[in-house]
Amino acid sequence: MIEYAVMIRFTWEEIESIAAGKTALPDVFARGTALTVGNFDGPHIGHDSLFALVRAEAKKDDLTPGVVAFKQSLGAFKSEGFYEGDLSTLAQRLSVIEARGMAFAIVIDFSDKFGKMDGHSFLSMLVRGCGMKFIAEGWDFRCGYRGAYGMKEIRAFSRKSGIVSEFPEPTLYEGERVSSSLIRMRVFKGDIRSAEAMLGRKYALDCSASVWKRDGGALTAERSAFVQVLPEHGTYGVRVITDGCVSEARFTAESHILCLENLQKDVRHIKAVEFIRTIKE
Repeated sequence: MIEYAVMIRFTWEEIESIAAGKTALPDVFARGTALTVGNFDGPHIGHDSLFALVRAEAKKDDLTPGVVAFKQSLGAFKSEGFYEGDLSTLAQRLSVIEARGMAFAIVIDFSDKFGKMDGHSFLSMLVRGCGMKFIAEGWDFRCGYRGAYGMKEIRAFSRKSGIVSEFPEPTLYEGERVSSSLIRMRVFKGDIRSAEAMLGRKYALDCSASVWKRDGGALTAERSAFVQVLPEHGTYGVRVITDGCVSEARFTAESHILCLENLQKDVRHIKAVEFIRTIKE
């Protein structure tokens, strides 16, 4: 297995072009690939088990490890009614995935056209477009139009196509299956400890595209400026991360406003806010 210094990113349109013979097969796909497909909102420790399987298979059979992910989190599409928000932005997701040793990421910009593709066509495209030889998915994974392709259908496809598929046991936390939806709810309810345990790291709010305004000795921002899930209410100890600077502060979530107080340093452009502990729910 060749190690790549930087994760290479592809669009779905580029994979379609390779599959159709319009574009030459990139070197990163030349040996064949081991991959996992998913939303990967988090990502969390359940996803880590899939990444580990992909890495192990890639090392064993000299394949290139990677993922197929989505530009927009699909949580809002799948949710009926109230949706708490995403756990991560695309930049955060790809950063974690790269840190897990993935050499490439195929990022799909979900569309009506893509949504109508059947499961067999989708998997066939991965075989032809990136040389898929191994796929690892969770038990509840489904793909294709209306989610018609699940574990049974993927195993049948694998046997006919000569690829290997694996479906590891679910990862549990305190007796519950770890999932992005469970973590979203824990963050929304202010259970930062459980969210951190299931993510395998601190929950972090991406502030790169948000605007914080000075209000006396505090900084405030509109809750609606963030796509990520936030605690419904409460006060939390956080780390405020800027360029070359980390400062601890007090973060308060209200119905429409977020407030940062007791900043230890004069901060300018905030890159991220990491939740450390709950002070008051």
